Amino acid sequence: MRLSVLAAVLSLAAASAAPAATQSYRLNGRVTGVRGAAENALKGLGVKKDALVQIHWTVELSTPVHDTNPAVNSTNYWATNASNGITAFTVQIGSWTATGVDPAPPSTFLPVNVVGITGPSALEGPGDRMDLSRSAMDTNGLINLDDANFAEIVINLSAPAGGASTSNALGDQTPSKYLASTGYVVGSGGEVDFAIPGPDATQKCRASQLASAATLCQSSLKCLAAHAKAPDKDPMGTKRDACLDKARTKFVAAFDKAAAGAASRGLGCGTEEDGAALDADFDSAQAHVVAIADAVQPPDAPVLSSWYSGGASMCSTGLKAESKDASKPTPGKVERVREDARIKLTVAAGKAVDAAQKKGVTFDPAPDVAGLVESIDLLIDDLANAINGAD
Repeated sequence: MRLSVLAAVLSLAAASAAPAATQSYRLNGRVTGVRGAAENALKGLGVKKDALVQIHWTVELSTPVHDTNPAVNSTNYWATNASNGITAFTVQIGSWTATGVDPAPPSTFLPVNVVGITGPSALEGPGDRMDLSRSAMDTNGLINLDDANFAEIVINLSAPAGGASTSNALGDQTPSKYLASTGYVVGSGGEVDFAIPGPDATQKCRASQLASAATLCQSSLKCLAAHAKAPDKDPMGTKRDACLDKARTKFVAAFDKAAAGAASRGLGCGTEEDGAALDADFDSAQAHVVAIADAVQPPDAPVLSSWYSGGASMCSTGLKAESKDASKPTPGKVERVREDARIKLTVAAGKAVDAAQKKGVTFDPAPDVAGLVESIDLLIDDLANAINGAD
């Protein structure tokens, strides 16, 4: 799955000679001030004090070093062509967006595309800093005014006590740990200032989408459980497939509704994928669960039905915990809930196997209870990571 959220996400981007690695980031902020000729127009788009800010950018990790200063442990990376430097940069507030661009010839404006990283040093102290600057244009040209002028996005990430960087390399930064940071978009038409970090603008959408994923997981595995319990009553799997289709349709509608609701409020979600794409991802992840169950020989109906029912409960419990954590983060709670669910499924699945063996069923090979639990864990992780934009 693609995507992604407050942590770094590695992907592949096309370069002129060969694929090159990029790193993408997301941060949240809150507007601290708006000034200039565009202030009233920006307010009409939701750009006002205390409004939520969503910041996304991608850097090309092979961007060459432009200069270094060992005395203060600083390194500056400048773009040398359109395929490196900060390759994507957006600041979204309400229905207004500033987007990183390079001024097109014959503009007299020189493109700005710089990342500066400063680490601990005798002169600068223990802190970490990362500064990003990129030429930009904005919605309706309110700040850049027209095509002859350009705005600039500037992000100044600061961690006075350090701990946000492991080196001065572009890929060794953790922006979410720069906890004393600011940024602004400035141009001929005015300036928008913001503080970082700020409230998570994706929180409500992610919680809702995770809850819909919990329902999808539970409903789908229950469809499989019902079919496994009495396969002779549905030899062609027609009822099972209709049951699965109903679960998917309900999920896609709920998932897309959450995304549309967030967009209408100028907010975001953890992923840009729609419900249909997530449903396809779910099918791929669920196939691993089915493969574990299919490996049970002979295919004992009570065992398989119990396994799917138990898996439905574990998956739903895990994703509901993820949903609650998205809405109100509580350190350690998700893992505690998920561990309890793992234990519950392990015990229930083992008991089902024992009961079958007492009735004279001889399994060969031994049913893989641990593999079943692991496959459900992976299913939860796949869905949660995709929706949270963490993978």
